[in-house]
Amino acid sequence: MWAQEVGAAGEVEDNNAAIVFWAKGTYEYGKLDSDRIRGYEDWTLTVHPDQTKTLQAFVNLHDGDHQTNAILRVDSNFRPLDGLLSFWRSGAYGGAGWYRIDGEQLFASVAGPRGQASHNITVPERVSLRVHPVITEGWQVWSYDRSASGPQQGVLYNVVTIGNPPVPGIGVLLEHRMDYHGLENVTVPAGTFAAEHYTFYDGRYDIWLWGPQQILVRYANFGNGNEYRLTALETGP
Repeated sequence: MWAQEVGAAGEVEDNNAAIVFWAKGTYEYGKLDSDRIRGYEDWTLTVHPDQTKTLQAFVNLHDGDHQTNAILRVDSNFRPLDGLLSFWRSGAYGGAGWYRIDGEQLFASVAGPRGQASHNITVPERVSLRVHPVITEGWQVWSYDRSASGPQQGVLYNVVTIGNPPVPGIGVLLEHRMDYHGLENVTVPAGTFAAEHYTFYDGRYDIWLWGPQQILVRYANFGNGNEYRLTALETGP
């Protein structure tokens, strides 16, 4: 048996010293040109006393029979530190991966029905880790220097779980262009947010980020018509 501390009003006290801030939310996976909902994503973000951040996400993409469970940890500047991924694709188990960035070295180890693969490669300072849940997409632009305007180059380790990779879950190191387009008011089902508008991955994806934790509130892919909208948000303490 285990017990929780209960206050005078009978409410459970949240006094975890490992967590100085938390947020949790939900996205709906929709379309730009219709009301069709393709799936949803639930996520929880915790910020720790050293200002590192841990993100947990569950993706249920029923349009395609995909499921993803992901954990991603980043430093105080949102540079990735480590991550875990487990995924199903087209109704079948696809595999699992572990990823770590330690200074200039990126380590990856994946395994699944199609075998095993690993990476031990050198990466630059301006690197991001793309494991694909929507909440993590906002952190692909963490290294953009707002003191210098215009498009900037970064490097992205893109985890590949669909198509025909040698082993699903292993990544590809790519250069990508990111750009900042200003502060805009964005209205989504969760409310209206004063959000920073960026593009990344060579301008293919538009994202709007809110607040110091860079919480993504809207994500649009004008190429394929997909849109991702924040439908619920809670924060604390």
